[in-house]
Amino acid sequence: MSTNPKGQRRKYHISRRVNQLSPSGIRRFFDLLASIEGVISLGVGEPDFATPWHICEAAISSLEKGYTMYTSNLGMPELRQEMSRHLKDNYNLDSRISHIKLGA
Repeated sequence: MSTNPKGQRRKYHISRRVNQLSPSGIRRFFDLLASIEGVISLGVGEPDFATPWHICEAAISSLEKGYTMYTSNLGMPELRQEMSRHLKDNYNLDSRISHIKLGA
């Protein structure tokens, strides 16, 4: 409720047509996930648990270093290079950085 210029309370009503709309499929999906114990939904980027402190510290450090812009759609070159190295060291895969795409 809100008040009009005279300070009188007024009710807002949802139209009958809007009230008859069904919830969207994604809304039903999120409601279903919320009812199941142990499910971690990352559907809208909002986990249902607190961010571990070491991740918060890394984010703060990145902000302090000025890493506040979006990266290339390919991913950060340094991360792609490290992924190439990881694939070689752990799986003996030779992957050129130009073949590696990382994003969220």
